Amino acid sequence: MKISKTIYSILFFIFLTALYINLVAFDDGIVGFTKKNGSKVGCVCHDFSPDVRVTVVINGPSTLFVNDTAVYTLRVSGGPAIEAGCNIATNLGNVYPSYLDTLLRRDESFPGSGFELTHKDPRAFAGPFVEFTFKYAAPSTPNVTDTIYANGNSVNHDGTSDNDRWNYAENFIISIIDRPLPVELSSFTSYVTGNNVELKWTTSSELNNAGFDIERSDIPGIWQKAGFKEGYGNSGTPVNYTFTDRNLSPGKYFYRLKQTDINGNFAYFNLDGEVTITIPVEFKLSQNYPNPFNPSTKISYEIANAGLVRINVYDITGKKITELVNKVQSPGSYSIEFNGSSYSSGAYFYKIETGDFKEIKKMFLLK
Repeated sequence: MKISKTIYSILFFIFLTALYINLVAFDDGIVGFTKKNGSKVGCVCHDFSPDVRVTVVINGPSTLFVNDTAVYTLRVSGGPAIEAGCNIATNLGNVYPSYLDTLLRRDESFPGSGFELTHKDPRAFAGPFVEFTFKYAAPSTPNVTDTIYANGNSVNHDGTSDNDRWNYAENFIISIIDRPLPVELSSFTSYVTGNNVELKWTTSSELNNAGFDIERSDIPGIWQKAGFKEGYGNSGTPVNYTFTDRNLSPGKYFYRLKQTDINGNFAYFNLDGEVTITIPVEFKLSQNYPNPFNPSTKISYEIANAGLVRINVYDITGKKITELVNKVQSPGSYSIEFNGSSYSSGAYFYKIETGDFKEIKKMFLLK
């Protein structure tokens, strides 16, 4: 029994010795020896411990958008400084050889362990340091951090591990952030006019904007396409849009915009609150809002029966200065905008007439 254990120990020692000699004898690198696999691993084929006389530094962007790819470098200096090799790994993203660097290759320690980078052949020092260039591809998950791990060795290439040195790079942390929306919405409002809903929205900037699907919901979670508005495309200045959803039945509605760019990416913008379509039981003229105003204000009113509706605006002397409405309207709630840009500051009156119903209210324009 003791003989079997002794033989086993000898064979195991021979295996480790052969493996060690094999790793030292061949120039191509190996993977699975960064801090990703623990702090007790490293370039043990050259020396069992890291050496502070070797400096290994990762350089590149510390923030990337999801799915973006960027170029990084790994710099090795110190040690014997005849030739250098490396091992590069990551957690969430992926690393690839750069077309600028033909000495790197991609490999796995074992199937499913994840691909890492190492050298095909060691790179000779031509100065105080050696650099390896590689690409890092960010994951698709936003608002996470990823880590690039690496080590580098500095060897004298004499066929043995004597005087070879290696060290870890400081872990390189990358923040992965969501890609900014191609369109920024500065406002999104609604106006009810009878059985129609007028939607207005303004973009402060646009990039590759194909357009907006206008979606409506009267049942929570179920959306229907009400229309489409073509986008401006590219703009660094505000762009205004208007869409009217017509002939709606009485009830409560929610609206949202589905903005799509030319690549098919999309984002949603929700209208705050609900929109209510009602059938009034009486005629009503509401106080304008805002009041005082400059330069525009909204006048809302309700029609209980179908008929001809007139709304006029008068100055303080009683002179009619503009006609806002003069048409037959169905029962419903309406609103109209009065723009006072061309009028002077002061008090004005607006009057509604429909059938036997008449009402007048005062408003103030302050410039």
